[in-house]
Amino acid sequence: MKCTQCIDYWIEEYVYIFNATDKDWVRFALWPAQSETLNRIASELQSIILKARQLELSWLVICYALHSMIFKPAATILMFSKRDEEAIELLTRLKGVYERLPIWMQVRSINQDSLHDWELSNGSSAKSFPSTGGRSYTGSLVIVDEADFVQDLDELINAVKPTIDAGGQMIMISTVDKSKPESPLKRIYRSAVEGVTEWAPIFLPWHARPGRDSGWYEKQKADVLARTTALDDL
Repeated sequence: MKCTQCIDYWIEEYVYIFNATDKDWVRFALWPAQSETLNRIASELQSIILKARQLELSWLVICYALHSMIFKPAATILMFSKRDEEAIELLTRLKGVYERLPIWMQVRSINQDSLHDWELSNGSSAKSFPSTGGRSYTGSLVIVDEADFVQDLDELINAVKPTIDAGGQMIMISTVDKSKPESPLKRIYRSAVEGVTEWAPIFLPWHARPGRDSGWYEKQKADVLARTTALDDL
């Protein structure tokens, strides 16, 4: 009951994610910025998250989706990424988190398990697609990862809008593609900040990650200057 009602508690107590530095699955200890983001997306139908790199936001959103699949069946999760490889990786991560949950928390059986489709015996399912696929499905939650790098983002949003109209959720998350200052994602984010749309804007800067202070920033700045003689990549 506590896991059902409090996703923060569920993550802190039972969820493991893969740490690329340690090369192992570790307990997901939420940072304050992650916890705030989690509670924000839980209260919104449409969230757009603009973020710095390496803030584990993809893992956070995957955990949010898995929580719905387990505790709010029958949830249908649609996950999109820029290419098929990234789409497969999203679903692989979700399965990895699930497999490390206590046995008593898992469902009776897995009805379907493929690179792009995963269905639980409680009726919940997750499907992953490159941005060009999955247009004919309607889900309870749509996730678009690295949305600023997705081709035809406007077309994708139009295709999955019935999910939102039916009371579902949509979450777009991305770092910035600096080569496209007027991309659809940036236009949507600016409009959300101005309050003229129903999208909820969420911004996570570089210092949202604990340990990144002014000293850390100066080291990154010095490294970029030494490599490129400019601050564009900073």
